[in-house]
Amino acid sequence: MSWFLTGLRREAIRLSKMHKRLQKHELLILNKRMGNDADDGQAELLDAIASPSDTFAEVEDRLFLQETLAALTPLQREVIEETILNGNTEKEVSMDLGISQPAVHWIKVRALKRIRMCI
Repeated sequence: MSWFLTGLRREAIRLSKMHKRLQKHELLILNKRMGNDADDGQAELLDAIASPSDTFAEVEDRLFLQETLAALTPLQREVIEETILNGNTEKEVSMDLGISQPAVHWIKVRALKRIRMCI
């Protein structure tokens, strides 16, 4: 399992470096001077890149989340995903799982405690 995570990290680093190189190249292309313009003879092509995302940070966050959730039991993982990641209430989760709301609360408390210990 650790070899797989190591491979994923290396791939994330590779993708991040490639993304940064492409961004730098795009900025160089977008800042080149265009041909003649009616106003002053030169116009500068300055297009903003829509959303500069930090690919490496996103991948790193996903890997961290996956590693953390892997330390939980399947029931704890489902409760955490539904209540924290998806924003459902404990009551909604309890109805989906067929258990009481206090049971969902204690499962969540134990799961969060386990996550704190992993971090």
